[in-house]
Amino acid sequence: MASLRPNQDRTQRLYINSSDDSLYLDYGVYSEELEQPLLVGPEKALHYGVLVNTPHGRHLLMVSLLEQSSGDTWGSKCGGKLNMFLPVSLRSSYQPPPPLGACLLSNIVMKNRVIEREEVMEKLDGLVPQDLNDDIFSWFNETHRSVIHSLVDWVLEQETFGSSFSLLVTINEKLSKKMFVELVNLVIAGREDTGFVMPSIESYMPENFFSQEYFASFYGSEVDEDDLSTEDEDLVEEDNRGRGGRSLPGWPSQEQHTRSPATRSPATLSQTTRSPTTRIPTTRVASTTRPTRRLAITRAPSTSTAQLWSRSSLDEAEWYFREDPVANSHHTEWHRMSLGGEYFYYMHGQMLARYEGERLSLGLGLTTHFGPSQWNQRISDSYDPRIGGSFRRRPAGRINSGRMQSLVGQIQMSAISNARRGYVRGRDTGIEGLGRRMERGLHNMGHSAISEMSGGRGVMGSSIGAMRDPIFYRWHGFVDSVFKDYKNRLSPYTEEDLGFPGVRVTASVEPQEGESNTFYTYREMATVRLNGLNNAGPGTRTSLQYSRMNHRQFTWNIVVSSDLPSGTPAIVRVFMLPTRGGDNRVTIHMDHFYMDLNPGENRISREELEAPHLSKSRWSLSELQDDLMNGQVDRGQFSWGGCGWPRHLNVPRGTERGMDWTVVVMVSKMLSSDRSRLDGWAANQNMAWSYCGVKYGGVPDSRPLGFPADRDFGSVSDLVGGRSNWAVVPVRIVHG
Repeated sequence: MASLRPNQDRTQRLYINSSDDSLYLDYGVYSEELEQPLLVGPEKALHYGVLVNTPHGRHLLMVSLLEQSSGDTWGSKCGGKLNMFLPVSLRSSYQPPPPLGACLLSNIVMKNRVIEREEVMEKLDGLVPQDLNDDIFSWFNETHRSVIHSLVDWVLEQETFGSSFSLLVTINEKLSKKMFVELVNLVIAGREDTGFVMPSIESYMPENFFSQEYFASFYGSEVDEDDLSTEDEDLVEEDNRGRGGRSLPGWPSQEQHTRSPATRSPATLSQTTRSPTTRIPTTRVASTTRPTRRLAITRAPSTSTAQLWSRSSLDEAEWYFREDPVANSHHTEWHRMSLGGEYFYYMHGQMLARYEGERLSLGLGLTTHFGPSQWNQRISDSYDPRIGGSFRRRPAGRINSGRMQSLVGQIQMSAISNARRGYVRGRDTGIEGLGRRMERGLHNMGHSAISEMSGGRGVMGSSIGAMRDPIFYRWHGFVDSVFKDYKNRLSPYTEEDLGFPGVRVTASVEPQEGESNTFYTYREMATVRLNGLNNAGPGTRTSLQYSRMNHRQFTWNIVVSSDLPSGTPAIVRVFMLPTRGGDNRVTIHMDHFYMDLNPGENRISREELEAPHLSKSRWSLSELQDDLMNGQVDRGQFSWGGCGWPRHLNVPRGTERGMDWTVVVMVSKMLSSDRSRLDGWAANQNMAWSYCGVKYGGVPDSRPLGFPADRDFGSVSDLVGGRSNWAVVPVRIVHG
């Protein structure tokens, strides 16, 4: 089988003469070609031979492992069009006979020897500690990280795609759902014969991203409490505590809602069922592993009542940010990438700055950092995430900070030491090491310590739900303060760094509708297509609506005038901060791109979504499956990465009367050492590389992430210093 990279040019068929292509002769499908339907024959069916010999077929097989991953291996997937059965060498004793038309998977073959199921399970038991599945998988746990990377290596070292895929299917039944999901995602990222586009995790693990009220009407009232507490089904019993409190000015009053204050998350659920090609019996003859528990469905209504907003107490006013499913999805996808270092510092710092912007919009003030002086004090607030049965409420109380206290001094001394030699010729050479040491040490330790307040099952112990807890931002406020201390100790930026003689800049923001230099935010209902309700019948797909913040799309209009005698490469950087009250803690970076700066006037019109921190694709699993089956994923889409900040939270809420912010546009010189990396800007234009790193080549800009606002400054005017290569634009954010 030919190896095919996701960005490989497929404009020419690998088989010029179709008579040489056995796949085409058998099915009318060209081998190793992307944009063609996978459903073949008069019955429009999926055939294993077609899937393993086409790039999008292999990708479809891989992502379909994420559908109902805690269910039976042979359960229907892809809207009832895909049924997979292990061969005799790998099947379990309770796998039923494969029906006509099912996909019979390959043997695992290593050095011409067929590997039997017993050998696979023996090696799996050696790699995964027996008690690991009792834990919630966490990227903050070094044992978990080591185990998952060993599993990835095992799968990727197989000689063929078929062997790798069959190995994944075989070991699925012994891994926790969360660990298996992480494993599949990492294997896809590591393969060269599949694509890079991934479905959003909230679409196939919704129980970890939407609170239980979303599913109440779908599951009905007759739900076994034992099932509710299992990891695989991840739904918990109702917490009936009321949520009173002061009403927030400008927030809807209780009379505007039909739900009580205890209701946290409005939703609409609708269900559609596609007729499966084959109904597969799920009765097990025998079981040697933990059985998958099922929830009893008593009714499945087409819709349930939905409201626009459900929080009115002041202490929960920013819930729409903390509990946004796409933002939480981004956070867990980022940690899966294991970028660390400078990316850890920058991405988490920007998440924190955006959260602070929401708090200022709501009149709540900046967060109080959870630093060493508070580690031995009582945490007065509590938090109940009310998601997934694995997670528990965090009560008020104290953390066990003994190990943290012994480590914090070392981290702070490392920051001081790294700063002595940290900034050299436009590059921050110390942040990478400091970031890695912080993340894998004190940062992870703090997350675990706070999770232990919930018996080790708090959301702070997992990247899936950590953002939901308000203490996440207090903890990361302290983490960020260590980085800020390091940054502020570096040698100051020079005129060579900040200036660009002969260059003048003006800029404006144009919303899709409304006044110039004004952002408009609003609340809306968004829809997600779900594949993760494991008790649903084969082919069942459910749509869920949830409330979120959004804003009108906008365009940056930038004019750069150059008196330079010839063209030169330049970098445009755009950031914004509140005009009052935020300082550098709320500096939000909005765009960062390369331009060919020609003599005279250069006009740039740049759409919001082109920014390198925003997610470029948000496919639900079912949407991606459908488009892959129909051959409707083109080369560019096939190479997109889903990691990145959600566009709908790109602009802070603002206020009903309009909140004053300041946009700063800087055109800077390109470092001479980066001129050899110009191709990197084009190669990674579909990637959220400033948050999530690059897939091809190197990072196109070697200057510090967040430059020039990565160090504290007194005021915008102090930072700009009257330089003509900067533009300062007063803007307003209006909510309504």
